[in-house]
Amino acid sequence: MNINTYKKMNKICLLEPYYGTFPNYFHLWIKSASLNPNIDFYIISDSFFPYELPPNIFLINMSLGEIKERLENAIGVSIKLPQPYKLCDYKPAYGLIFDDIVSKYDYWGWCDPDIIFGDLSLIFNKETLNEFDVIGGAGSMTIFKNTDFLKRCFLYTNPSIPSFSFDEIRCTSQSMIFDEWGAVNIRKVLKIKETSQYDWLFKKIVDIIPPDKRYRHSNMYIRFCENPIAVEYQDGHIFAHIIQKNGIEKSKEYAYCHLQKRKMCILTQDTDHFLIFNELFLPASIICGKDINNNALYTQQFYTPEQHETIKTNKINKTVSIILKLISKPKRPLFIRLMRKIGIYHKYLITK
Repeated sequence: MNINTYKKMNKICLLEPYYGTFPNYFHLWIKSASLNPNIDFYIISDSFFPYELPPNIFLINMSLGEIKERLENAIGVSIKLPQPYKLCDYKPAYGLIFDDIVSKYDYWGWCDPDIIFGDLSLIFNKETLNEFDVIGGAGSMTIFKNTDFLKRCFLYTNPSIPSFSFDEIRCTSQSMIFDEWGAVNIRKVLKIKETSQYDWLFKKIVDIIPPDKRYRHSNMYIRFCENPIAVEYQDGHIFAHIIQKNGIEKSKEYAYCHLQKRKMCILTQDTDHFLIFNELFLPASIICGKDINNNALYTQQFYTPEQHETIKTNKINKTVSIILKLISKPKRPLFIRLMRKIGIYHKYLITK
């Protein structure tokens, strides 16, 4: 899209309050966000922040206590905010909490730190912005038209749906997923059909199902696809490779990739083109080879966690050797150590 087109679009801001250590791949969050110049991103935090920021990303120094005080002053009652994760319940209130920020935008919303952004105009564009007041419904990302009604809509209760009221949310220290159920309440208040506001969005994003905590190695799956996937990022665009037993198929483009609850290891320095495979960021060349059906990733993907324990050492070494050939020699020892650290082939000796 031409940069002049961006200037004519509605102004959108996405808010990301975060407290604690940022993900080790947060530089990729920043890089991918910078390639969506029609959207401004606000990181609200008092944590150590070693990153340089592009023109459309802003850092606001604010404590968790200040956020609590802002919301209490806005709604006139006390709330519980004992730990940063409880902020998820207050995402629908960000329009009130950060009114001084969102006041200059047509749309405001939230996003998560465990996202790699693609082309967000796939979901936030002239057609969708003209048709919808609320776009999303996911805890990872949702935007609202900047109106007084929508800033306070989280306060309303609709007894016809199975959701907690905000009064119940603010009085408990537990996280109640109100960032998603609260958005459902808003859609019901607005009498917006579920399919027009929720299901269609999940067909345009790579929302990876959380890993199985019983295993150190967990394949990536998304909604509406029964096969595992690998994700390719290239110059601001996200693609998913569907891994089937008869080959690897490159699917359509997606708006963003949500790596929820995955601890990642980075094995590439290329921030413009890389592969996301299970718990790894890898060189994109691994999946872009000529013999795609005999690819190491394709072969490994269909091993179950139990099968990993019974694979012979020589077969494991062969798979790793294929990947090692695509990595420069100085980085190979680091690759081997990281593979062992995250538990892949952790019981086997990996030869050079």
